[in-house]
Amino acid sequence: MRTHKDSYLFHLTHDFLDFRLPELEMVCENIKKPNCISNHNYSNDSPLFTCVLPDEQTALEIGNRCFLLKSISKLISEGDCLENMIKNLQENKIDLDVEKGSTFKIEIYSFSKIYTQEEKLQKIEKIVDGLKFDDKGLKVCLNDKIVTHKFFYAEEWIQSANEHGELSKENKFLRKCYLAKFICHGQNNAAHKYNLKDRGFIGNTSMDPLLSLIMANMANVDSTAIVFDPFVGTGSLLVGAAHCGAHVLGADLDYNLVHSRGLSSRMGQKYRKKEENILNNLKQYGLESKYIDILAADFSSEYIKKSFIFDAIITDPPYGIREKAKKIGNKGSKINPEINIEEVQGKSVHFVQHIKYNLGDIYLDLLDFASSHLASGAKLVYWLPIYLNIDRNNKSFEEMKQILKEFIPCHENLYLRCFSEQRLTQFTSRLLVTMIKKSKIDVQGNNFDELNTNNKNDKSNRTENKKELLNQFRENYFSPRK
Repeated sequence: MRTHKDSYLFHLTHDFLDFRLPELEMVCENIKKPNCISNHNYSNDSPLFTCVLPDEQTALEIGNRCFLLKSISKLISEGDCLENMIKNLQENKIDLDVEKGSTFKIEIYSFSKIYTQEEKLQKIEKIVDGLKFDDKGLKVCLNDKIVTHKFFYAEEWIQSANEHGELSKENKFLRKCYLAKFICHGQNNAAHKYNLKDRGFIGNTSMDPLLSLIMANMANVDSTAIVFDPFVGTGSLLVGAAHCGAHVLGADLDYNLVHSRGLSSRMGQKYRKKEENILNNLKQYGLESKYIDILAADFSSEYIKKSFIFDAIITDPPYGIREKAKKIGNKGSKINPEINIEEVQGKSVHFVQHIKYNLGDIYLDLLDFASSHLASGAKLVYWLPIYLNIDRNNKSFEEMKQILKEFIPCHENLYLRCFSEQRLTQFTSRLLVTMIKKSKIDVQGNNFDELNTNNKNDKSNRTENKKELLNQFRENYFSPRK
């Protein structure tokens, strides 16, 4: 047991487990305190973990930005059960830093175990008696707005294996219990404001609001940033970036989508209304001042000057499942060589032809685009779909990370910062990939640190292999399962 004066208890949400620690690390970078979380015991198995922070101000700054965080509390004591934890407090004469006559409240939380209200009250009485709150003249107050001292008691219950080595819901044991003094809430409720059901403009692929906010954190977005989404769709990712203070713009090949035309995605509504657009989405949330513009453009073409630099690029390219992946091109129809193109121009309406845009080409073009248009040290954050037909039960966590990493395309001017997986089906998932623009680039576009370690032929071969893996995604997705 420990009672470290600089130890803090983090209470995370139980959503998107693989995203929680990477988001925390990126938030620490965003507040200019990288690696400030030390000596932590984080595990995906539990939403609770303890760590050491430099000071309470750091906790407040993290809580003000992290979307997968419920609360941060100053750790007072921990133990393998409530009785031992109280005994540890009494023996070490730990100062609770409370004033005589002040008010207090104790919140009870148990992970993976449900207590009745009566059982919770019994635990509260044990804590009050053990800490002698009555002798100190402390008074109970249930109003969070006026209470002076708010304590957080948490229990961590873990499923144990049965005789066959399988985890059983019936067999649980108390791994750890904590008592901490509440400091601040996280931003886990921020996504409720952006509920897609209430949003004016949505589509088939509108991103989950919480994931949009997480992507903004992964890109270290702040009020000084200009953020671009080259596959903007209905602008869900821009809403998350604008919430974090960024000025936003985007582009999309679909002219009808950009200009509020065509068929609607809403049930019972045939055509889109004029007010269904990205600007009005931002107006709905009071973020219209963050809007720059939305372009109707083909990503495979160079439609932005290379001198235009962004502070972050966040995007979710089309996978060819719910939305087709297309670019402008010629479908191969025969052209009459006797027709004078210059005479025809201006006399007839030209309908732009769209052709298939292979997934591998999309991502390689995306990395080239980021290399040209990101500021040094800026981040590219994007979703990458994968199809993986293997038995994951026989693979360790590190082995799975290495297998998934093989799908991520590479670029000589970008390096991989981190990635997290979101499982979609038994065989498919998508990776949230964060890459950073290298700062030390020579005139040939190579990183000085890697000049002596990377062979260009090997790089080219690996790039082609990853491109082929991505191109097979749609085929594998629709192929019959064996």
